Amino acid sequence: MKTRTPVIACCMVAAALSAGCADVYKNTSACEQTMRQSASELSGSDTLKVVQAGSGIHGSRVVVEGTLVHPQTASEAAVAKPPNTNILEAGLLAPVVAAIARTQPPTTAVPAAAECTYDANGQQSGFRWLAPARLAKDTSPDDGSHVDE
Repeated sequence: MKTRTPVIACCMVAAALSAGCADVYKNTSACEQTMRQSASELSGSDTLKVVQAGSGIHGSRVVVEGTLVHPQTASEAAVAKPPNTNILEAGLLAPVVAAIARTQPPTTAVPAAAECTYDANGQQSGFRWLAPARLAKDTSPDDGSHVDE
């Protein structure tokens, strides 16, 4: 009958340890939504696929990483390497995979990243693209008020 105290103690420890886990995800969904909105405003043909989102110091700085997928342009198609259909090198299913790929419109995926900053009240105070370069230079540069410590 002396199991009640250890069980209660274990529950208290588990609750205390899991209390800080929510801070890791603070503001990540808001930053992801801002990134999606900005991507659709800048280019309607791009589709954003988020790979990961990370938050720092109680959610004051959030970085979202992913890819922007868009239809291939003529210059990108000219540079693109055709898929390997050699059965000996790529395997038995290589011709089938290449045939399926030809039926779908060709797309290009470009790595993308954006940074959001939040003030002490949780309100978004800044947004900027980190990648790709064409979006990073379209957004205004940092005003120098952000200091890394």
